[in-house]
Amino acid sequence: MLDELDKKLIELLQKSGRLSNTALAELLSVSERTVRNRMKNLLEQGTIKITAVPDLDALGYAFTGIVGLQVELGKIKNIAAELAEHPNVCYIVNVTGQFDFIIIIIARSAKEFADIMENFVSQIPGILRTETHVSLNNYKGKNGNMDTVQLINNLEIS
Repeated sequence: MLDELDKKLIELLQKSGRLSNTALAELLSVSERTVRNRMKNLLEQGTIKITAVPDLDALGYAFTGIVGLQVELGKIKNIAAELAEHPNVCYIVNVTGQFDFIIIIIARSAKEFADIMENFVSQIPGILRTETHVSLNNYKGKNGNMDTVQLINNLEIS
């Protein structure tokens, strides 16, 4: 369970992951050693991960397609494995409801996206139907990353 200090530490890191332990300690009014120990514990417990998040727009990947897939149920694992092999398929979840999968495909353009759908996705055996949504504006969760600052802030503390 997180305490208030852990929550504040995670929030600061979400806003600026490059802050040093010294800077974090100063902002949290604790010692650098406390920050170092808290970071070590959070990482070891798997509560947080340290990663780099590329700016996809800056790299030329400005097109996001969100695709619902209806598939043959006996082929779910095979289809998921095949989808996961494509570098532009950046998110795959098995869901309930009208579709069996929701996937997110990042592309440089609508043309590249269409090519992926026509020459890759539609060629996978067992896909019965697709429904595509195109991302127009992003209001929260840049570059496909979920913005969890408010969620972490509202966690119960121990």
